[in-house]
Amino acid sequence: MPTSFLGLSRNVLIAFIIYCLIIVFLLYAVISDASIFTYINSSQPSERLAQMQATAKAIQDIYSAEYPTIHNLSWRVTNETRSPDGVLREMVLVNGQFPGPIIRAKKGDTLRIRVRNDLAMFNQSTSIHFHGLFQHGINAMDGVPGVTQCGIPTGGELTYAFDLKQSGTFWWHSHSKLQRIDGMFGGLVVYDPEESYILGRDYDEEIFIVLHDHYHDVGDANLDWYLSQQSAGFEPVPDNGLINGQGIANCSRIPKRYSCTQRSSLPTFQFERGKKYRLRILNSSAFAEMSFSIDDHILNIIEVDSTEVEASPTYFLSISPGQRYSVIVEADSTMDSVYMRAHMHSSCFRYRPYGYQSDFSTVIEYVSPSPKTMIAHVMRRIFKIWMPSTIPRSSQWKDVLPPEECVDLDITSLKPKLALDVPEADVRYVIQPKNMQFDRVHLAPFGFINRTSFIPAVGAPNLQVALGFVNASDTVPVPTVSGRQNTAIWGGDQLVTEIPLGSAVELIINNDDEGAHPFHLHGYDFWVLRVFAEKKAGIGKWRPEYTSSYVLDNPIRRDVVTIPRLGHAVIRFKADNPGIWAFHCHIAWHIATGMMMQFAVGVDTIDSNNVTDDMLEHCRVERELGARLLRPLPGDEMRNNKPALSYV
Repeated sequence: MPTSFLGLSRNVLIAFIIYCLIIVFLLYAVISDASIFTYINSSQPSERLAQMQATAKAIQDIYSAEYPTIHNLSWRVTNETRSPDGVLREMVLVNGQFPGPIIRAKKGDTLRIRVRNDLAMFNQSTSIHFHGLFQHGINAMDGVPGVTQCGIPTGGELTYAFDLKQSGTFWWHSHSKLQRIDGMFGGLVVYDPEESYILGRDYDEEIFIVLHDHYHDVGDANLDWYLSQQSAGFEPVPDNGLINGQGIANCSRIPKRYSCTQRSSLPTFQFERGKKYRLRILNSSAFAEMSFSIDDHILNIIEVDSTEVEASPTYFLSISPGQRYSVIVEADSTMDSVYMRAHMHSSCFRYRPYGYQSDFSTVIEYVSPSPKTMIAHVMRRIFKIWMPSTIPRSSQWKDVLPPEECVDLDITSLKPKLALDVPEADVRYVIQPKNMQFDRVHLAPFGFINRTSFIPAVGAPNLQVALGFVNASDTVPVPTVSGRQNTAIWGGDQLVTEIPLGSAVELIINNDDEGAHPFHLHGYDFWVLRVFAEKKAGIGKWRPEYTSSYVLDNPIRRDVVTIPRLGHAVIRFKADNPGIWAFHCHIAWHIATGMMMQFAVGVDTIDSNNVTDDMLEHCRVERELGARLLRPLPGDEMRNNKPALSYV
């Protein structure tokens, strides 16, 4: 063999050995996290990061505005077909968006939102409630059909106009039928330069995160099933969960009656190392309580239902429907990607539908990669070899997660930044929410409070009755679930408690049901003095001796409190906001079947000037439509062989 060939072969062999040694060394460096290269940030911000930075710029502009701004918004409500998790279904959307538009404004600004109803059904009215806003002095803007207004009829328009007198994280949603769970909701953030936690000082960016349980059937179809004997009184369980309106369905487990397109992953969120992020987190669900956590990151709670609190670190959040939390998260992980985990509390459901998915996590990626990731990218490009997957290898906080229960976070761990003295109670009311079934309605489950199942006054909302615009006798006659006559004062079948203006009200809520009830009070927030929920939620009605265990030292104030199964809660509020205010369970199936009451506060002092001509016209239309707005009581057609009407 020629010497020159042997020499060439030797050189090739030596080069190959050196090449292999380099690869082994680089692999060792990658696997062991050895810092062999100086860190160079060569990553470019993604479109999502650019959007987040644009949001921060818009927020800074809101902060720095010299004068109050009037925000004129035009919203159109329509039926749209969408597939948020790959399964095609009909939805009810505002301006074609899901979730709906996020409103951002400053305390002192004015919102003027013109809402047009272009829904397909002639009898499908709509409305909007701005959840968490007190609407002080403008009860007519609270957006509750049968209470403060009639629904906006098809083809009609209504302008909600009010000044923003609070700051914090809120949201808006339809209060008509089941439109909220069909997609008609969105975020609302009100900023205040004098608040405790300020963008640019206490955190660098903010992200609005919406957790939502998702059904593949429309709300009305699920309600029909719930009111049938087939449900046995069990609430419809969601099929999936969504983060900011997106999820992943496993098409192989989706019934053939649906059209499903398989998706592989959810859009990721992005962090930059060294920054602090404020996450405003909303649970907009119909039914599911959610857990929320981020692997390898501590959540510092700074806000609860628009009440600023002393920073309280936690590994997870438990969030009931309607509740909001703000947390500050430091982007300080040594990992390049981690899971943001969301989980529906399955223990609160009484069955699981085929294809049900309780977990719907997504990924947070660090825009600035670590040396290990940089090496991996270099090796992929230069050596074209296999490298470890970019799928996060982070782990859940399993060792610190509590047992899965439908309960709020410990009230004693959350202290408002602004301490307000809790007044002594002037009046005390005891209420008992309960889901009940009756033979006369084919054993369909209906929600009750103190044996009254709410049926709204069709065509004569309580506010207009109280102000003398219409009479209770103008209400469209509606047979009640309990079989009693409509109330003479208000119309419909309603529990309305009148309260003197300025009274301090203590409300004791006993829950005899096997499921939890997240209760929301319109027009106010309230002090949470006691929640009875032992490790297994226990069985226990309120007793007088429990007053000694009330949390009176700066207790948390919020507008949604979860009453644990077979337990109770005690709340207190100062009735200083004139109006007729709803108090109801925020589980869609419970309020849709009657679990609501009202507090009529200082009725003789309510300002009638906020009831607009459009509102009066909508009620005239509603009275004219009359029975065509109503739906049959379950079982009446079968028992009597003729239609019977009720409004649900």
